[in-house]
Amino acid sequence: MDITTIFKNYHTYIYNYALKLTCHPQDAQDITQETFVKAWKSLDMLKEEDAVATWLRTICFHLFLDKKRKEKPVDFLEDMGSLEQDGTLLTEVSVLPEDEVIVAEEIKNLQNGCFLAMVRRLSLNQRITFSLVDMFGLNIEYVADVLEISKGAAKGLLYRARMNIDSFFADHCAILYEKNPCSCQAWIAFSSKRAGMQKQAKKLVNKLDYKEKNYVYREEVRKKLKYLYGNMPEQKPPEEWYQNVLKIIEKN
Repeated sequence: MDITTIFKNYHTYIYNYALKLTCHPQDAQDITQETFVKAWKSLDMLKEEDAVATWLRTICFHLFLDKKRKEKPVDFLEDMGSLEQDGTLLTEVSVLPEDEVIVAEEIKNLQNGCFLAMVRRLSLNQRITFSLVDMFGLNIEYVADVLEISKGAAKGLLYRARMNIDSFFADHCAILYEKNPCSCQAWIAFSSKRAGMQKQAKKLVNKLDYKEKNYVYREEVRKKLKYLYGNMPEQKPPEEWYQNVLKIIEKN
């Protein structure tokens, strides 16, 4: 399989993967481009065509980590004991039809932006775990492997991430409860296409912490959110970006 064919078949898949890690469209475009350029340079390392998606994901993930390390020092150290303990509290729910939140087509992009904006406010390890498991459908064993931690610690990260997201949306999201005031400044900053507002959005450094709000697990919130972030619309990079990257690949 040649790199042009790989790019055409997998660019949307990797872009969505990068978008859920970075939570910024421009950063996702940059990392996706770097992923395919690096893939082209190391194409001889691809031994099985069935492993293309996993191979590209691995390249993309390590490029993302490299980018985060260059931006600022990243603390990957966690209290493994606490994470293992939190992992035992991880609760799975089955979404029944009557629990599903039906979202109109015209607000799907708004929904997508809200979740990405909030996920940016998780700690880096929580963001990685939540994005890959709940927003991208990968299993907890995969996350534990890429983060080089135990499965129990990965479960703990997922538990904390879910509780943080749940606690925020339970009190703020009008999609969950119509009486909630929807005045999310993080979404306003995230959704703006102007360069100045994009820079402002990147300055959001306050982290979500469900413990500060004394939030406790609520199954009805989890069910609705699970449906929402499990059905996020697939995003596509701009056509101009696609053609530019294709030209770069074809030149080589």
